[in-house]
Amino acid sequence: MQVHYNLLNGQTPDRSRAVMTVAPASAKLTPVRTMLLPAAVELACTKVEHGPLCSRQAALQNLVAKYGPSAALAPPGLLLLCGKDPAHPRPSAVTTCDRRFDAPTRIVAVAGHMHLLGSSITLTLNPGTPRARVLLDFPRWSFHWQNSYVLASPIRAEAGDVVRVTCRYDVGKRRHLGPAASRTPRYVLWGEGTTDEMCLGILQVTHG
Repeated sequence: MQVHYNLLNGQTPDRSRAVMTVAPASAKLTPVRTMLLPAAVELACTKVEHGPLCSRQAALQNLVAKYGPSAALAPPGLLLLCGKDPAHPRPSAVTTCDRRFDAPTRIVAVAGHMHLLGSSITLTLNPGTPRARVLLDFPRWSFHWQNSYVLASPIRAEAGDVVRVTCRYDVGKRRHLGPAASRTPRYVLWGEGTTDEMCLGILQVTHG
């Protein structure tokens, strides 16, 4: 379980709660596991934006200052995970990443996660093949749509099948963000804060 807090709008009483439902071992429930599908985020300032944080290196140092040394590991690690060269990152408004299933899997629910600059996100099983299936498609992303969506019927993926997450961004959206979000021009990388960004597909699956 993970809970995020944003205090930029002021502090109010914490009303978070967790409710756990239990079942006896005799229920023989099938475990549902969460499969995370992250992709690298490399968003440069627009041509009309200027500032010290428009430098990728300065933006990376800013992440470290906010979240600690481990924050510097995610951007190159995600580039490597997604088959890109971490030594030569290339900014792009579109990012993708493919992951391969290593065992037969049943997909029972899907979710997508981006922050305030996201424009769209899709999750596709076996993209570019006759067996391609769209698992999730938000053509106009909203930060408030971070729910998990249960499929009407589970979808089976075989060992060797590929799932792709694709995220699109519009850095120009920061001009229209409210007072609770930073409008400061900067190179945006994967980061934990709401004013950083993420590209994350999420599958809830069973195996076998």
